[in-house]
Amino acid sequence: MSTPAELRVLGGLELHRCGEVVPIGGPKAQLLSSILVAQCGARLSVDRLVEALWADDAPKSATATIQSSVSRLRSILAPDFSIIHDAGGYRFETGAGELDARRFERLLLRSRTVEPIACAEALDEALGLWHGPAFGEFADRPEVCGEAIRLNELRLVATDEWAEVKMRTDHPATMVGELESLVSMHPLRECYWRLLMLALYRTGRQAEALRRASEFRKMLAHEAGLDPSPAVRELEAQILADDPALLARDAPPPDPRVRIGAPALLGATSFIGRDPDVASLMAAIEEQPLITITGPGGVGKTRLALRVAGGIIDDFADGVSVVEFGSLRDPAGTAQVIATALDVQQRQHRSIEATIEEFLGPSRSLLVLDSCEHVTDVLAPLVDRFRSSCPGLRILATSRQPLGLPGEFIELLAPLAVPPDGSDLTAEIGRSAAVELFVSRAAATTPGFSLTDANSVAVAEVCRRLDGIPLALELAAARLRTIGIDALSSGLHQRIEMLGQTQRGADGRQRTIYDLVKWSYDLLAPDEQIIFEQLAVFAGGFDLAAAESVCGVTDTPMSVVGHVASLVDKSMIVLVDPSTSRYRVLEPLREFGLDHLRSRGLFDAAEECHLRWFVDLAERGAVGLDSPEEAVWSAALDRDFANFRAAHLTALQRQDARAALRLVSSLREFAIRSVNYEITSWADASTALDQAHETPDFPTVLAVAAYGRFVRGDMQTAVDLAHRALGVSGGSELSASALPERVLGNALFYMEQTEEAMYWMDRMQLSARQAGSPGGIAHALYMQSVGQTSVGDEIRGAVLAGEARAAADAAGSPTARAQADYALGLALESTDPVEALKLLQRAARVGAEAGNRWIEAFALTEVHSLRAHQGEHLLALVGYAEVVDTWYRGGDWANQWLSIRRVLGILVELGVLEPAAVLHGALAAVGAAGAMPIAPAEAEHLSGSVAALRSLLGPATFADAVRMGASLRDREIVTFVKQQITELTDGQLG
Repeated sequence: MSTPAELRVLGGLELHRCGEVVPIGGPKAQLLSSILVAQCGARLSVDRLVEALWADDAPKSATATIQSSVSRLRSILAPDFSIIHDAGGYRFETGAGELDARRFERLLLRSRTVEPIACAEALDEALGLWHGPAFGEFADRPEVCGEAIRLNELRLVATDEWAEVKMRTDHPATMVGELESLVSMHPLRECYWRLLMLALYRTGRQAEALRRASEFRKMLAHEAGLDPSPAVRELEAQILADDPALLARDAPPPDPRVRIGAPALLGATSFIGRDPDVASLMAAIEEQPLITITGPGGVGKTRLALRVAGGIIDDFADGVSVVEFGSLRDPAGTAQVIATALDVQQRQHRSIEATIEEFLGPSRSLLVLDSCEHVTDVLAPLVDRFRSSCPGLRILATSRQPLGLPGEFIELLAPLAVPPDGSDLTAEIGRSAAVELFVSRAAATTPGFSLTDANSVAVAEVCRRLDGIPLALELAAARLRTIGIDALSSGLHQRIEMLGQTQRGADGRQRTIYDLVKWSYDLLAPDEQIIFEQLAVFAGGFDLAAAESVCGVTDTPMSVVGHVASLVDKSMIVLVDPSTSRYRVLEPLREFGLDHLRSRGLFDAAEECHLRWFVDLAERGAVGLDSPEEAVWSAALDRDFANFRAAHLTALQRQDARAALRLVSSLREFAIRSVNYEITSWADASTALDQAHETPDFPTVLAVAAYGRFVRGDMQTAVDLAHRALGVSGGSELSASALPERVLGNALFYMEQTEEAMYWMDRMQLSARQAGSPGGIAHALYMQSVGQTSVGDEIRGAVLAGEARAAADAAGSPTARAQADYALGLALESTDPVEALKLLQRAARVGAEAGNRWIEAFALTEVHSLRAHQGEHLLALVGYAEVVDTWYRGGDWANQWLSIRRVLGILVELGVLEPAAVLHGALAAVGAAGAMPIAPAEAEHLSGSVAALRSLLGPATFADAVRMGASLRDREIVTFVKQQITELTDGQLG
């Protein structure tokens, strides 16, 4: 088989095939190719291509020239790449070919999931793909520049991360030259100066390190009018003090106790003037189960809550979770948003509210609820329920109004202190927290700005006019670059007086932030105003491609990429992740934008564009998940989950059954692989729509609902729904998606109806072959292999695993390869445990790198079992604690109990008898003690273990322990398992 061609854009456009460079054509052909590749997957109209190639000087034959050029390109790029004609336009697709940019992104993503040495190797390979700026000479073309800017920025991010990790893995002497070069090429990039100082110090060149620090300070002052960051200043002080801590090369791992649902990291933002508020809240939170920080929009409630949470994390053994409600449009989804932030899925026979309550019950944790004002009617009863039944829980909420619950501790957050009226002394004005914040932000946007005798009175006036509200100060500071401080002060005075801003107090301050946002909005160009309004429809965030798709509902010509950059400069939107070019509209501004979008009559059209874009993204993601780019697509779909939720709500509200079902159908594999079964509840809502049964995705979405019942342990309903899905599949005995057969194979196997289960696994393979899905074929073969091994035919299981591997190689999907490794590892456990362990570990690692939490946890279940068989009982138990927690959080009832069954066996081997009998009672009570999949040898071993327990404990003690286990709820049994593991392993593993 010939090697697929590679299209390179990281340094200019080149097509490589079989080691040779294939000419693409002249400048026009290369430009056309660059545009199509930069907009990969998006349809480009012929008119748009004509404008891109000729601007205002297009010949009469432009359309025909485009058509003939595309035809020639097709013949050059085929068969590895394709250009598809689609509804009056063209769309570039990679097919079997490789884009070096995609390979670069995969390597960058992989580098973030592996150990430091492997990380450095991945980054070396990723950066080695570059030979110049992305897209070369065509990088500045409007249709190309967005992607070129994104890739070039990613290259810098990768270089930053490469330098950081090499400082951990290489001798510092080898890094000095590399860092000198990076400092020369990127003199304003602080991280290279910091690492260079550190490398020089670690090689015994303390004086040189200090000299470099001095050079950096002078250069930064001269070029940007700024001082070095606190991190650099602290490093310089440590070098001066000859601090031995600088010789330690390993950075601490991220804190696993922090689960972030909000856009900001705890403690990551600058913080001015709030130390007393932080101190008082940190003192109050131990005694007060519920604290609500109230105040007007923009006063800094979120930032304060995150800073407080970051300061007291050590007080909470089960960590901190941040729940962000700002992007939630329908209050009915309040509980689901909390569950998603907690990484908890609805459990069998329980509501989502009861699931959360059970999960939080025994925990010692802090729940930060941010931007609650529009969901208080739904949220308040939930909070009351949680705090009454969860004694170790503390809740810190932010809202413009209290939740209105008895015993609620309310912290009214005042604006920052402003200078006294009439003050004209620069030193006195500079002591104001509002002035300090304004000057700090102004210096960041207007290099060289500082508080002086000449401008201090105007600065003070601006801060007073804006009531010391932080967001208002930041918006105003962003305008200094274009209008100057005196004009800003005068303009604010006129604007606020004109708008009637004369009252004070909380309502008046809320009016101030509205007026300031409106003033900033009014200063935008008309096209910028429309784009800003349309960007407000996004929930949580967006990238440039999404922005270009949604911001096109008017006939006004506009360069979205350029305007997005301008809106960032003016602080109307924020760049939250440079590595993915991801942006966000802050909530007070988002509300303003949505109001104006509605008054302009464009909200419905923008919402429709949002829905169509995310349905399309989900469908492209479904294809991407079964490709070598699975990790990239898994991360992309996860980033936009809030947008998918909003899009699904839009489809439900509009009774758009086709869009709702397309969305659920496309996201089904992402949901299963990420152990995020919220989408199965979307399936229930979607199939209930009036026209749902008339859509082609109806059988598949019914099967998604069936899969949700399976993972929650409702096996019979899962079987019934899967049969119903097959019954509405157009009269065919095979489904289009193979998902109904997959559900039946899984559920019936668990119900010990093995022959029927194996029949449906065979049908699953036939369905996948009929659909022409290499990934589906690989999955079916994997399931057949596991089934055969589990009934005792390891030889047949190994043969099918080999077939699964061949199908996985054809699909190119990391998940398919991980499943094939898992299947073969399982088949070899009894005959070659060493090779089996290697295969299962690889399956877990490949699954993790691809973003597939399900196969990672499933493979680790077997890894830990093998370790136990090899005598590493305590190490296996530590691993099972994590695996059981994963299944419990995910609401995966079946796999949770399978893993607990393995823990039972280890406890028996260790002689921990009564706890083992408790687990047996729990397993027997839920019908999981002997449920499949369980190999005959394992079933025999388990039966012997139970008999030994009864004999060693005696009938009475055994019966008491079994009754105790049968009485425990799911959360209680999971907590019991983890407690037993902690007691057995604490201090025993070094």
